Amino acid sequence: MPFSSVSEAIVVCTRNRSAELQRTLESIEACCPSADRLLAVVDASDAEERTRTRSLVERFAPCPSVHWPYTGAPSSARQRNAALDRLPRSVEVVHFIDDDVTVHPGYFEALANVLRAEPAVGGVGGCIREPERTSSSPHRMRLRRLFGLAHPEPGRVLRSGVATAAQSPSPDAASSVRETEWLSSCASSYRRALLDRHRFDSALTGYAMLEDLDLSYRIHQDARLVVVPTARLTHRRSARNRFDAERYGHALTVHRRWFVEKHFGDARARRAYWWSQVGRLLALLASSNPNRTAALRGLLRGLRTVLRRDHPLLRL
Repeated sequence: MPFSSVSEAIVVCTRNRSAELQRTLESIEACCPSADRLLAVVDASDAEERTRTRSLVERFAPCPSVHWPYTGAPSSARQRNAALDRLPRSVEVVHFIDDDVTVHPGYFEALANVLRAEPAVGGVGGCIREPERTSSSPHRMRLRRLFGLAHPEPGRVLRSGVATAAQSPSPDAASSVRETEWLSSCASSYRRALLDRHRFDSALTGYAMLEDLDLSYRIHQDARLVVVPTARLTHRRSARNRFDAERYGHALTVHRRWFVEKHFGDARARRAYWWSQVGRLLALLASSNPNRTAALRGLLRGLRTVLRRDHPLLRL
């Protein structure tokens, strides 16, 4: 296989987002050329978009690059696994990023340096800048904590299936690494040896919601996970190929149940899950968001799906 001497790989999964991917590749080109780092793009696009994506990858010069078409049913989890199966054995560090991010200078170097310097660390994440979001009031945050929808500490995985943000930058972010229980696949890097034992769950198809939470929480049982505040990227959050409010609400309800059953599975966790759904329901009923009605339909439909176990993830 070519590129047999590279020690790092950047894995990007994409589907029909060549314009977004181009901006991502431009950000990599601007900040971190390296002959020791392979760019692997796993592409589940339709034929016309696939041609555009292949052309982008073939023209990419800052580091060795490869375009791998994926012809199975689109699934970011399965696409990432397909990349892991094809990476050269020389790769020791695998960087996962999304196809709609802007990488800031020094991002990959900062993450790889921690993995090389800290043998007990198995996975590292950068800080993710997101579009501005409205912050919750103290009263609302107390209610969210009451229902198991929030926690005062970042990077916590709750028995309700909720995880608190692990990688959001803050103005007072220190330069030292911070422990976390999970990492977002939008901005995470792992030792290859751990990824030989832990793979993304192939039962997750399409927009494989919670794939990153599931993988990283499993790895957290074997090794430390940390966030590196000096490694930053911006998640532009492309609107293409994303769920509307109803589909998102339904999927979140089902996938959280799947996660709770897979990782906890006891009566306490089941109670925490249902209590958190009560909190979601009350929050939506009190919301003034224009998508409230659609989100509420999605939640209620999701609860019916869970009760009937009418979803492949709940039949495993």
